Amino acid sequence: MEEVFDSEAFRLRYDGETNACVFTMKTYGQRDDFRTPVMHAIEIIRKHKSKHLIIEDSCEGLPDIKEDDLKWMKKVVLPKLQETSCEHIFFVVGDELAGTDCSEVPYSLFAEKFKTDKVVSEQFALMMIKNNCGAEVSSDIVSMTREQALEYLGLPANANDFMIDEKFWKLSKNIRGDNTPEGKQKIADLSAAYDIATGRRDERVHKAEQREQARKIFGKTGDEWRTYFSYTWYKYLILILVLILGGNLIYTIATRQGYDCGYVSIGHFSNDTDFVEKYLTTRLGFRNPMVSTVDIVVPNDQGQTQQAYADQTATTLMLSMPNVLVFDEVTMPYYFGSLQDVTSLYSFLRENLTEEQFSQLTPVYMSERTAREILNDYEINYGAEMSVVDDDMSIYDDNPIMVGIKLKNEEAIAALGYQNLWPEYDDSLVFCIYNQTMDINDSEIIIMQLLREVL
Repeated sequence: MEEVFDSEAFRLRYDGETNACVFTMKTYGQRDDFRTPVMHAIEIIRKHKSKHLIIEDSCEGLPDIKEDDLKWMKKVVLPKLQETSCEHIFFVVGDELAGTDCSEVPYSLFAEKFKTDKVVSEQFALMMIKNNCGAEVSSDIVSMTREQALEYLGLPANANDFMIDEKFWKLSKNIRGDNTPEGKQKIADLSAAYDIATGRRDERVHKAEQREQARKIFGKTGDEWRTYFSYTWYKYLILILVLILGGNLIYTIATRQGYDCGYVSIGHFSNDTDFVEKYLTTRLGFRNPMVSTVDIVVPNDQGQTQQAYADQTATTLMLSMPNVLVFDEVTMPYYFGSLQDVTSLYSFLRENLTEEQFSQLTPVYMSERTAREILNDYEINYGAEMSVVDDDMSIYDDNPIMVGIKLKNEEAIAALGYQNLWPEYDDSLVFCIYNQTMDINDSEIIIMQLLREVL
């Protein structure tokens, strides 16, 4: 049985004879052009319970994988691949690199979690999989030196990797398909001799001896700890920052009972909060307002390196139960579950603003079902299918409710201190009321007075 998915950018093939997934990149893309086929390959492995993945790069002049894609591979691809039956990954790298170790990125990412090999071709990888018949290797083969293994293969002592690979290929072709006990024994012995001749066995033994002799701290050597922290240091930094921010905020909320209103902005923008803070105190009479801004990209397609930190910050700020939440129109849908119906606010604005001012505002409607679908699409597009809700969408309310008031007047937005950071979207602000706000009346007054001031 064979399954093939072919496009201009990539080719995926499931090989039923070896139960392997073959993933070939034809052209290099970034973000979804790169990530979608990778996640598709994982799904094929999961579907067929494959143990082997063959990755072939057939692109010419392939650029380095971008940093955000590497981080995505570490945070999403590796954990998901580990959840599958995959055990062995082959990288098709051509003659020059075949047989070398996988110590450099991106190969090293996989070498830490899976058995890996660099091979000369897809056919060679498939042959190695077929030859892995499970027969016990003969004791005289196991004890061979590299020189004896080369002699066993009929090669001179100075044979290079290409000569070894070519000889192995020719010899294995003669006995491939022989499913008798004798044939399986020959294949097992030949594969073991090949492993010794290429130096891989001795390299594994040497590394194991070095690790055994090395000083260990909590079960890891110094090099292993360095490698570990080189890939995970940012998680600890984010955790420390979140703990500091969360601790400070909770402490402030607990000890400063003087907070009498909250105004939180969440979106891909910067915000000079001076205008809002001054207006809330000098014009609206609040003694101690909390005014905070989080620059966040949802979905994160702008290469934000501190996205997890921003997510945690936004969540922590919700603990203050702010009166007003301000988003850009791209970000707002992802926070539907935190928003109050603002129909009464819309009526309040109609009654208290001039006709010209009111005409510049647009109500924003969304249903529970639409919000759920948006979140599901987000999880799928960014490789987190396991988080997708599989429930029947009909159980979610499809009646739209008014969740925000949108402002697109660029001068008014600038007057409030906001600067749009989206390269492809126009300036916008959506004023919302938090569904656990301290005081809905105060929330409506704050929004109305601020809009009246800048429009």
